[in-house]
Amino acid sequence: MNGINEVGGLHPFTLRFHDDSLEGPFQREEGAAGVAGYRIITGATVLLWAIAAIIFPSATDITFRLSVTIGIVMVVVGSIAFGASAWAGTMNRQHALASALTSANGLVLLVISVAGNAVEGYAVAAIMILYLFGFVSRTRFVFAIVRTVVIAIGFTVVVFTYDGAGTLVLDSFILIAASAASLVGLRMLERNRRQVWYQRRIIEEQRAEIEAERAESDRLLLNVLPAAVSKRLKQGENPIADDFSAASVMFADIVGFTPMASTMRAHEVISMLSGLFSMFDDLVVERGLEKIKTIGDSYMVVGGLPEPMEDHARRVVDLAVAMLACTRKSDWLPHLSVRIGIHSGPVAGGVIGTQKFAYDVWGNTVNVAARLEQAGVPARIHVSEATMELTRNAFRYESRGSLELKGLQAMQTYLLLE
Repeated sequence: MNGINEVGGLHPFTLRFHDDSLEGPFQREEGAAGVAGYRIITGATVLLWAIAAIIFPSATDITFRLSVTIGIVMVVVGSIAFGASAWAGTMNRQHALASALTSANGLVLLVISVAGNAVEGYAVAAIMILYLFGFVSRTRFVFAIVRTVVIAIGFTVVVFTYDGAGTLVLDSFILIAASAASLVGLRMLERNRRQVWYQRRIIEEQRAEIEAERAESDRLLLNVLPAAVSKRLKQGENPIADDFSAASVMFADIVGFTPMASTMRAHEVISMLSGLFSMFDDLVVERGLEKIKTIGDSYMVVGGLPEPMEDHARRVVDLAVAMLACTRKSDWLPHLSVRIGIHSGPVAGGVIGTQKFAYDVWGNTVNVAARLEQAGVPARIHVSEATMELTRNAFRYESRGSLELKGLQAMQTYLLLE
C-alpha cells in the first residue's frame, strides 16, 4: 500500500489521482469499461418513463395528460443521454451525464408526487430507486454528492410547501439516511476501485518489466549459445553434451595480426575486429551455421550442429568463400588477409562451465581444422581430403599433396580454386 500512498495517492475529497499520468489512463479505461453499463442505465430510464407515464395516473391523482407529457419529456431527455454515449468516452463524462439525468429524474418524480398527491412514501421510494441505479453504475463520489444535493434541495422545497395530511418527517429521515448511506458506500466503492486499478497497473508494469528482462536474458543467452541448446539449458538439462557423427569445422585467422596490432591503439584494434567479425557473423547467419567463438583474431564456425544438416561441408566452404570476398572488398582494411582451414568429421559439442558458460566443440576434427588454418596460405581456403570429397561437386580444388601437420600424421590437403 506504500505505492498507493506515495505514487498512486488520491485527493481526500474528489478521490482523483494526484498524478495526472494515472488519472488520464484510469478515466479512459474505466470509461471504456463502463460504456455498456451507461447505455443500459440510460436505456432503462427511457423504458421506465414510457411505462411510468401510463402507470402514474392509475395510482395517483395526476392527470393522464400531464403524466404523458412529463413521460414524453423524460423519454426525450433519456434518449439524448443514451445517444451521447459515443461522446462519453471517459468515466467523468459518463458519470456527469448519468448524474444530470438522475438529478432530473429525482426532481421530476418530486413534481409528479406533489401533483398526484402521493408525496408520502412514493416520492422517497422512487428516489431510492435512483440511488440503486447509482450503485449499479458505481457513480463517482463527487457526482453522487451533486446529485444528492440537487434532490435534497428539491425535497426540502416540497417539505416546506407540503400542505397535505400527515407529516413528511419519516420520509425526510429515510431520504437522509439513504443519501448518507449511498454517499458513504459510493466513496468506498470508488476508492477501492481506484486502488485496485492502480495495483493492477503496477502488477502489469512489473510483469512487462519481467518479460522485458526475460527477453533480454534470452537475447544475451542466444548470443553465446545456439537456440536449441539455450532451450535445453532453460528447461534444466545439465550437463549438455552431444556427439555428432558428421560436421564441418572452420578456423579463420588474420595473417600478421600480432605485428599489425602492435602499431595500433587498443580502440583501433577492437574497432577493426568488431567490424570484420560483425560482417562474418551476418554471413554465418545467412547460411544457418553456428559461430562457436573468437579467440583474439581467430574466428571459429561449425556446420552440422546442434541440428544435423546433410550439406554442412558445402555451407562452410561457401561461407569461407564469402569471408574472403568480404575482406578483399573492404575499403577500411585494404591490406587485410585471412587464412582459412576446414575439416569435416565427427565432433562432440556441449556447454562448458557454470560461470560465463559457452557452447564449445572438441575432438580430432577440431584439431585438424585448426592445424589446416595454421598451415594454410594467406587469402586461400585450405581443406582436408574429407571436406574436399564432400564438396567436390560444388567447388574445384588443387592438391597440396601430403602435408605434415603439427602434432598429426601426414595427410592429403587441398586449396580451393576460385
